[in-house]
Amino acid sequence: MTAQPPEPTGPSPDGPPRRKGSGHRWPSGAPRGGPSRTGRLSRRSLVLSGALLAVVWLVLVFGSALADVDAAHRRAEQTRADNAALQERLEQGRAEIELMQTDEFLRQQARAYGMGERGERAFALEAGTPLMEPIPPLGISLEPPAARSPLEEWFLLLFG
Repeated sequence: MTAQPPEPTGPSPDGPPRRKGSGHRWPSGAPRGGPSRTGRLSRRSLVLSGALLAVVWLVLVFGSALADVDAAHRRAEQTRADNAALQERLEQGRAEIELMQTDEFLRQQARAYGMGERGERAFALEAGTPLMEPIPPLGISLEPPAARSPLEEWFLLLFG
């Protein structure tokens, strides 16, 4: 019997520590019971997930930019509509100023204040004066029609 050197029990140069009698390795090169390749992510899957993350980020960035542009367009349209309404109001104000500066308008307002032309007598109704009776158009009576029963209404409708 020759003495054999003892088997090393510490870390082996090519992997985790080995125990006595466990020199068998799997064909993949990983020792038995060690980490397998199925639990790790490959480089390709890491690159693909990084690319997917970049694409999602770009979609979100450009989507928010497009939403901002759309909101700005809506605000611009609303501002244009408001501006057009204000421009129309300005034109109406200018036309009203021109009307107020005409002689006809000034004469009418002077008569309203009792400053008419020579020979005109100013008058005004006293406070509390009753209103005039309305003038009916031709062919229409202002008196309400006589009350009829529903049966009379049917007879009138059917037989004239």
